[in-house]
Amino acid sequence: MWKRAFSRLYDELELPTSGLTPHAHQGLVLLGTLVPFAKAAQHLHTLLNVQVSTSTTRRLTEQAGACLQHWQDQQAQPLREAPASEEETPARLVLATDGVLIAVRPREWAEVKMTTIGAVGQPRKQGEPHCEQLSYFARLSDAATFGDLASGEIKRRGVAQAQEVAAINDGAEWIPACVQSQRADALRILDFAHAAAYVSDIGTLAQQAGVELAPTWLAEQWHTRKWEGPRAVLAEVERLSVLAPSSAMAEKVAYLRKREGQMQYPQYLADGWPIGSGMAESGNKLVVQARLKGAGMHWERTQVNPMLALRTTLSSDRWTQDWQVVRADSRTRRLQRFRTRSQMARDKAVRRLQETFFRLPLPLLLAFFPTPPPPKAAKGRTEGQKRWGRQTFSPRAIQEGRFAKK
Repeated sequence: MWKRAFSRLYDELELPTSGLTPHAHQGLVLLGTLVPFAKAAQHLHTLLNVQVSTSTTRRLTEQAGACLQHWQDQQAQPLREAPASEEETPARLVLATDGVLIAVRPREWAEVKMTTIGAVGQPRKQGEPHCEQLSYFARLSDAATFGDLASGEIKRRGVAQAQEVAAINDGAEWIPACVQSQRADALRILDFAHAAAYVSDIGTLAQQAGVELAPTWLAEQWHTRKWEGPRAVLAEVERLSVLAPSSAMAEKVAYLRKREGQMQYPQYLADGWPIGSGMAESGNKLVVQARLKGAGMHWERTQVNPMLALRTTLSSDRWTQDWQVVRADSRTRRLQRFRTRSQMARDKAVRRLQETFFRLPLPLLLAFFPTPPPPKAAKGRTEGQKRWGRQTFSPRAIQEGRFAKK
């Protein structure tokens, strides 16, 4: 009786199964999302005077992350209808997709893929537009799986409903297919800084081959590409490839020539689009590198995505509302745990009862379970008499001759 009342009290107070108060539990997971687990345990003791171990901090943080990861993956099911977005969809959105390497066990590097979504804001003093209302989605997976899983965040931000969408990336080969699945008619823009790096490398290769370039050559190419278009810059790098031929030079020139349609920077600026993927680079540092690329860190692959689910939720300013998913999962776990223990207690009581009665002697066992009396014979006409509709006589009546004719 006391256990049942205690269970109702747990439900009423919404206490987690961790043994901590809801506030301490949420604070511990939040700290574990921000800093290494050992420091998170120390900070919790400093802030709330609650002492937990490093292993408990790791377990509760990974458990909450796995819950959020499962919930996000459920939202990304392709056959599931997209829920009505509670947020107002901006008219113009920007998708910036990129990858960042992290160290995983045993001693290898794996690429975390991330999509950053932002709304185009008003131009700053420099005249270039910037992005605001940023949100993030990241996973350690292959490109095809990432494109499917990112559809949940794509739906939530209303990318399909936006009037115009631009996709800014660094030109990696796996990104175009991902953008195609997210918004096929998105405007493709090659990151300006990434293109500038290729032009700089071409100039360096030419100088190493003995071609003399003016000290202001690189700045002139940047200015020309930004305000006049890529045609003159492509002509210049092709000239250098003729003067200093090499496989590396040919590869970089072919890279720029293939993406000429994504380098129409004067037109992009005139239309009010940003031309740099700075929000993707800053997102990589904010979401991934700040927590998963610390000194000496090597992650198990199974631990990466739960941590990414927590980091993206926190960085997207949705911690308060998405934490309700973790609380609901905690209530489900508590109810399941209570039912499991109750079933185990019932099974144990049944086994004890069976063992007790099997050890009793037969006379005492019969006293507890007496033999039921035999059923009494039914009186009146039999079923055969009712069925045939005529009177029949029993053998005894026939022998006595009570119905014989006289």
